[in-house]
Amino acid sequence: MIQARAFLAATLLAAAAGAAAQQPAYTLTVPGTAGSPVDRAARVLGEALVSVKAASSVAVDNPAGAPTTALAKFVKEARGPQALLLAGQDLLAAAEYESGVPRVQDASPLARLAVGHFAIFVPAGSPHASMADLARAFKADPAALAWDAGAKGSVAHLLVAFLARTVGADAARVRLAPAGGAGATAGVAPVREALAAMREGRVRVLAVTAPSAVSGVRSLKEQGVNLVFGQWIGLFAGPGLKPTHRDDLLLRVKAATETPAWKALLAERGWSPAWQQGSDYARFLDEESRSLGYLARSLGLAVRR
Repeated sequence: MIQARAFLAATLLAAAAGAAAQQPAYTLTVPGTAGSPVDRAARVLGEALVSVKAASSVAVDNPAGAPTTALAKFVKEARGPQALLLAGQDLLAAAEYESGVPRVQDASPLARLAVGHFAIFVPAGSPHASMADLARAFKADPAALAWDAGAKGSVAHLLVAFLARTVGADAARVRLAPAGGAGATAGVAPVREALAAMREGRVRVLAVTAPSAVSGVRSLKEQGVNLVFGQWIGLFAGPGLKPTHRDDLLLRVKAATETPAWKALLAERGWSPAWQQGSDYARFLDEESRSLGYLARSLGLAVRR
């Protein structure tokens, strides 16, 4: 009897191993630095794909060089359903600034996965006590504020430009603080980071760019500023993906995004699920390219189209 049970266990293990071996092995390209939030998301997604037996393995590749170089290489070389790319709004925007590089739409868009929102803050000792105060000052003299919003052309910079347009300020006069935010009189940062700084007493958070309040901080829309802005991440396959392969991939990835590990990552980063696929996702990407490209031109950035 013991031998029979041992034989049955060995048979089941062999069958499970055989089933796992039949699952595809994926390579997931992440343009940018290893250890970044998107890189972390790629590694958790890969582990989730394996955990739901949607993949036998997932290798994460961080190509050297500029993110747009990695995008160009992926579009040129990636073929078949086992080559994937995880990227977001920052890469879509960067591709608008360079001549001769592809857009993310030149790959095969699969699905938008998640979105993170920003907080608008001022130093703790700022005279701007409310979002209304800051909006009035911004409209009256955009250059009087120095924004801690990253590098020129970054997604955070584009958000400040969107805010300028929304409150009636001249986006071309938006002024960025030096790297590191020294001397900044206002700023934008991911909600989680800004709230942590507020708890430490370093800043005062005036609004969030989410559709509604987060942790007691009201959204821009709730304060009369008609702007919702989120930084998303999405998944792509190589060009020319067959519809049957696309549909199969979507089922596998959807299952991975329903795992506890993926949901824990969203909570850790302060991101929200934002699943969007198919033609809706393709239209969304085209709209993002148009709006971000237009905004970049209003900021005097070199835009290829």
